[in-house]
Amino acid sequence: MAELDSTPTARPARARFVAATVAAVLLFGLLAGRLFQLQVVEGARHAAQAAAARTIEIPIRSSRGLIFDREGRPIAVNTPSWTLYARLADLPGEEAARRAVLARAASLSGVGLAALRERLTAFRGSPYELVPLATEIDRDAALLIAEEAAQLPGISVGAEARREYLDETGALNGELLSHLVGYTGPVSRGELNELTAVGYLRDDVIGRDGVEASYEKELRGTYGSDLLERDANGRPVKVLERLRDPVPGKNLMLTIDARIQRIATETLKWGLEAAGVAQGVTIVMNPQTGEILAMVSLPTYDNNRFAGGISAEDYAAYLTDPTKPLRNHAIADIYPPGSTFKLVTGLAALVEGVTTVAQRWPTYGCYQIPDAPAGQCLFDWNHRGFGPLSIVDAYAKSSDTFFYQMAVGLGVERLGGWARELGFGEKSGVRLPTEAAGTVISKAWAQAQGRQDVFTGELAQAGIGQNAIAVTPLQLLNAYAAVANGGHLMRPMIVRGETDGDGNLIRAYAPELIRDLAASTADLQTMRIGAREVITTGHATNIGALRVPGALSGKTGTAEFGTPTSQGVLPFHSWFVAYLPSKAGATDADLAIVTFTYSAVVRGNVSLEVIKYFFQEYFNLDQDLRREFQVNAN
Repeated sequence: MAELDSTPTARPARARFVAATVAAVLLFGLLAGRLFQLQVVEGARHAAQAAAARTIEIPIRSSRGLIFDREGRPIAVNTPSWTLYARLADLPGEEAARRAVLARAASLSGVGLAALRERLTAFRGSPYELVPLATEIDRDAALLIAEEAAQLPGISVGAEARREYLDETGALNGELLSHLVGYTGPVSRGELNELTAVGYLRDDVIGRDGVEASYEKELRGTYGSDLLERDANGRPVKVLERLRDPVPGKNLMLTIDARIQRIATETLKWGLEAAGVAQGVTIVMNPQTGEILAMVSLPTYDNNRFAGGISAEDYAAYLTDPTKPLRNHAIADIYPPGSTFKLVTGLAALVEGVTTVAQRWPTYGCYQIPDAPAGQCLFDWNHRGFGPLSIVDAYAKSSDTFFYQMAVGLGVERLGGWARELGFGEKSGVRLPTEAAGTVISKAWAQAQGRQDVFTGELAQAGIGQNAIAVTPLQLLNAYAAVANGGHLMRPMIVRGETDGDGNLIRAYAPELIRDLAASTADLQTMRIGAREVITTGHATNIGALRVPGALSGKTGTAEFGTPTSQGVLPFHSWFVAYLPSKAGATDADLAIVTFTYSAVVRGNVSLEVIKYFFQEYFNLDQDLRREFQVNAN
């Protein structure tokens, strides 16, 4: 019998075993690799995801910086304010029970139930977030709500900081410094998309005007954050760690002296009421540094109304008021400067060689416009003329026809160029919102009117601050300050530096020079002598009797505008700008002031009388030289 051969049968079995083994090894290798990837390679990421699912980062608000005046008096402070909150996830799920809880909260807080439900319905966040339902809850009401916490599931109260604005006595007063300090208001829904990226929250506040707005970044500080653990429902249960400490906002000291602000306000109010005028501005400055010591724009508004949440009715009243109390007329509006602009024309004529100190020019009752038909002339305010005048005499007497000739001799580009040299036609750079640039004469100005060039008559009128010239009161004061201090055009300052919590200056901000004027010492001196002559022999002698400590110098201005009244006369603005050096022509003045009164249609210069009254009060003089006003019937 032949021997059986088993080799062919064994080989397939062995091959299948080997294949199965290899497959198993590969499978377990893949599983091990995946496990290694999950546990080792991606373990940290999954652990972080798991941690994130049970934690949440909660912001911690920083305290807003305080604001003091230059003497360390607090004028913007933070006070506790109670806010009513709801957390949707904790409110009763059944509608009747939820309504009962909200009704009780409304009753205790004194806020209408409809208002609470409206805020709750409008909320679009996590059900575990606190929804602010009402602010400015009375403290006693807040305590009652806290006591009934067990019967008010989902309702709570919390203390938030609210801004309050004070005067120089520490009393609550939102009108004295409102245009300077501004106010804080809630971030709007439209702003939130952009502001969330830089850390603002849904119920945050932001500076809305004045220093509160322009120094928002410094005052706000930097928010911190805590890491909180959440339960399975996503509800925060405990703090795990402090991630970042909040950094309080900087405390700021203004250049403003609230006492001087009070004097400037009260004296301007007197002038407006006495003359029946609705709008006016007074600004006080140190010419050496550009520091603004007072800035008053009347009428004003109450910034405490905004900080506390202004009503729709009150806000509408401000918006519809024709005197525009929400606008800072000192920087946001532009006006023809009238004869105060003769400083620019006179200085330019000296520097450019159009005239000399000694040269005398004829003046006229009516100046014939060159190249115009006979009889087309521009009147002087003195219809008889003054006869031959030098520049100092012409400035002191404010001869219009003298400065018509200076402007025509200069031409458009040189007159406009010197206006810009003195800071007109561009923003001064004061760090306040809404500053206007103003207008100076140029070919571009004419082209904007649809003409190729400026008419000669327009050029002549620009020389006395009419027609193609419009300035802010701050620009005008800053130009005079630059001449008063010897030729240094300074950047107007509104913030003096940073303080500690008690209002002590710890970091001073340096004054900033815009440029030195391209005028000689002699030419600047001539204009300062002329400004002194305005007071001693010229157009403002009725203020010269004040016993002020120095050689008061300045310039009056009257600027026509608009359309004739029923009596056939144009309404006009009134200006007076002054500074106080130690002696005539000196460059050491540390006090300069401008007052502007809008449509002051009375006999007499309202602004001059306001500044006269200001000096009487500022220096506590035993004089009262104010004149009464009479309505101009001509």
